Amino acid sequence: MTYARFLGIFVVLPILFLLVRYRRTLSWRGLAPMGLLFIVVYAATSPWDNMAVKWGLWGFDPERIWGVKLGYLPLEEYLFFGLQTLLVGLWARDRLERVLAKKPQPVSREQKSVRAERTLEPSEVSP
Repeated sequence: MTYARFLGIFVVLPILFLLVRYRRTLSWRGLAPMGLLFIVVYAATSPWDNMAVKWGLWGFDPERIWGVKLGYLPLEEYLFFGLQTLLVGLWARDRLERVLAKKPQPVSREQKSVRAERTLEPSEVSP
């Protein structure tokens, strides 16, 4: 499988699914904070991956990439950084929005006397 096909199937298709599913709640303004996240991801990951490929820790089969390289990395690797960040960011943003939108439940007297963090239910963190 080529790197481009991998990106298409396992990253781009899920992103498209999330964009369609959350199209009513997504806005450019709501996605703007992810810009800072992209900067952090590229600044942290690009040097490390370039050094790892240069030192031979891993590599990329020339027959499975487009052949366009920036430094030691193929273009597909840089696309992976950004697309994977977008995928996780879309999912996390929606999940957080849903958890914060839930109305608080009344607290009984017994619960008021004990200060404890509430654990999230599985339905609050996954669809």
